[in-house]
Amino acid sequence: MCRSSKKYKKLVVFMLLCLSGQLTAQKNAYERAAALYNVNPQQALLAIDSALLEKKMRADGNCWNLRAGIYYEIFRKTERSMLFSPLRDSVVASVLSSRKNNCDSACEVRNKKFLKTIWAGYYNVAKTLLQDSINYSRSLIAYNKFKEIYLHYDRDATFEAKDVEYFLAVSAVYIELFKKENNNADAEIAKTALEKVLSIQPDNPAANINMGLIYCTRAENQKKITANENNAFKKTESSKKMISLAKEAEQFFLKVYNKDNSNLRAIENLYHVYLLLEDAPKAAAFKKAGEEKGIKFKEK
Repeated sequence: MCRSSKKYKKLVVFMLLCLSGQLTAQKNAYERAAALYNVNPQQALLAIDSALLEKKMRADGNCWNLRAGIYYEIFRKTERSMLFSPLRDSVVASVLSSRKNNCDSACEVRNKKFLKTIWAGYYNVAKTLLQDSINYSRSLIAYNKFKEIYLHYDRDATFEAKDVEYFLAVSAVYIELFKKENNNADAEIAKTALEKVLSIQPDNPAANINMGLIYCTRAENQKKITANENNAFKKTESSKKMISLAKEAEQFFLKVYNKDNSNLRAIENLYHVYLLLEDAPKAAAFKKAGEEKGIKFKEK
């Protein structure tokens, strides 16, 4: 009995020593990661992930904050302009774990700095994918990620103003594409974007003008189809469709003009609409009003 007790005590001591050694090793790994942070981030990454194998270190918010910083250093040098970045995801996950495990105030300042850089980066990626690559689907993914990360940065944030800005930019890009290539898919992207803007700001002048431009461009395209149609019945039906599209455009332009009769875009586009509708008196009136305000009209 005595011998068994002694063996048991030795086993307990041995286990405690092992645990103590393991904890010391993980603590040393944390300290090594901190030392390597700005010198060799790749080695620091290995060290911090080793430290976080220990349960006690995983419950340390400051340890997660250091991990966020290390992953961020590598991310900003290698994957910053990428839409999908595992390193970026690791930074965000580490920030959230840091907060969950009660990081101190200094760490929270750094957490917010990481989040700010990441949401700003997503917004820049969204703009690049839209304006340079003209890839709306990927741009929208980046834009939605911007909003997701921003809410971690500021839980009370609202996005109406940014939504208006972003979706107006989408509509402008795809209306120009529609004018050049006459692809209805581009028009639909622009229209969907403008519907989002108008759901937030029904009287937004740029959104109403751009929506009118979609219908006006469709009316101009329909006019060309009508001109090339030889069948009398089909020609009449095509002409009716053109008039319907032009009247849709007119409503959006008038909505802006009636609120601000000095809006140059409204005046210019109403002139072109009335040319399409063959309403000579109204076309002449808007042409005169525009020329008085310095518009140099180009016949389409």
